[in-house]
Amino acid sequence: MLRLAPHLLRRGVVLRLAAPPGDFADAWGEAGFAHTPLHLPKHLGLRPTGDVSGRRSPITLIDEAAKVASSALRIARLARQADVIHSNSLFAHVECAVAGKLARRPVVLELHDLVAPGLGRRLLTTSTRLATRTIAISEAVAFCVSTPVRDRVDIVPQGVDTARFWPDGPRGSLRSELGIDDETPLIGILGRVDPEKGIGTVIDAVARMQFLPLPHLVVIGDPFSAGREHLDSLARRAHEQLGDRARFLPSRSDIPAVLRSLDILVNASDAEPFGLTVLEAQASGTPIVATDAGGIPEFVTDGINGLLVPPRDPAALAGAIGRLLDDEAFATQLTGAARERVVDRYSLAGRAAAFESIYRRAAGSSEPAGSVGAMTDSPPAGPRLPAPGPGIRP
Repeated sequence: MLRLAPHLLRRGVVLRLAAPPGDFADAWGEAGFAHTPLHLPKHLGLRPTGDVSGRRSPITLIDEAAKVASSALRIARLARQADVIHSNSLFAHVECAVAGKLARRPVVLELHDLVAPGLGRRLLTTSTRLATRTIAISEAVAFCVSTPVRDRVDIVPQGVDTARFWPDGPRGSLRSELGIDDETPLIGILGRVDPEKGIGTVIDAVARMQFLPLPHLVVIGDPFSAGREHLDSLARRAHEQLGDRARFLPSRSDIPAVLRSLDILVNASDAEPFGLTVLEAQASGTPIVATDAGGIPEFVTDGINGLLVPPRDPAALAGAIGRLLDDEAFATQLTGAARERVVDRYSLAGRAAAFESIYRRAAGSSEPAGSVGAMTDSPPAGPRLPAPGPGIRP
C-alpha cells in the first residue's frame, strides 16, 4: 500500500492509514500520507503457532470473538469519516466487514494469504460475503474463498516499481560483504524464514552441486512464526553441508541492489500466495528458480521466463540451478522475457488503476478516472473520492 499510495493519489484516491504506531506507520507518515493511530487487541489466530492441524480451545475462540467485536466498534467509529474501508490484513477482515455494516460504509478486503481448509476458510468466506468487494493477489488465494461468493473476488496481482527494480543499476555491496568475487555463483533466498519456505531444500540442493567454482548461498530475512529456533537449525544444517559458503543475513532495505548481485534467486516455498520477490527479481534481470505451487505459476512459465520445480525436491532444484549456471545464453533469454512481461503486466500503475476502479464501484461512483498530477500536501484537484481510507492494517 505504501508503494501504491502515490499512484492512487495521482488517480484521485486519497488513503488514510489506520494502524498501530510502528515502523510501517512511521514510513507511511514520512512519505507524506495521513495516519490515524489504531490500537486493536492482538489476535492469537485459529490454530496454535506452527500447528497447521491444531485448533484453539473453545475459551480462546470465545475470547477471539470478543476481540473481533471490540475491534469492529473502534473501526466503525473511524470508518464514518471515509468513503471506503480497505482491509489489508487477514486478521482484520472480519472486523472490517462488520465495521462496514455498523458504519454503513462499503468494505474492500485484500487477500494475501493461503488459508488452510476448515474454520479459517469459513470465516474468510463469511467476511467476503459481508464485504462489498474483495481483491485477491492470485487465483490460488482466491480459491480459499468458497464457490458461492468467489464471483465477488477480483484478481489483482502484485505490482513492481520497474524503475526501482531494473537490470542495469549498480550491484551494491553484498558480494564484498560476503567476501566473494564476481566469478563465484551466488544463489539467494529473500523473505521470511519459516518452515514452509523450503530453505532446507535449497541448502540440500546447493550441497549436491558440483559446479565450479562452487556456488555460495545467502539467505536474507527474519524468522516469523517458527521463531529463532528454526533459523538456528537451518544455520547449523547449512554449516554442516556448505561450511563458509552459506550466510544468513537479517532483512535489509537495499533489495534492488541485492537482486542485481545474485546469479539466481530461488523461491522454494511449499506454496506461495504470490511470490513478490520472484517478480522483483524478474524486473531486476535476475534469473529465478521457483516451485510449481501456489501463485507463482500464474506469472512464471517454465522455460519461458523462469524455471519451475516441484516443492521439496532437492535433486530437481539442483538441476534447475545448474542448468542456468551452465547456459548463460538460456538464462539471458529467460530474464529478457521475464523483464518484458513484468513491465507489460505487473506495474504499480496498472495495479493502482485496478484498485481505483474497484474503490469507485464499491462506493457507487460513476466518475471517470482522471489524472490529478503529483502528490501534494493539499487535496488534489479533479475527479476524486474525497477520502477513501482508512486502509486498515493492524
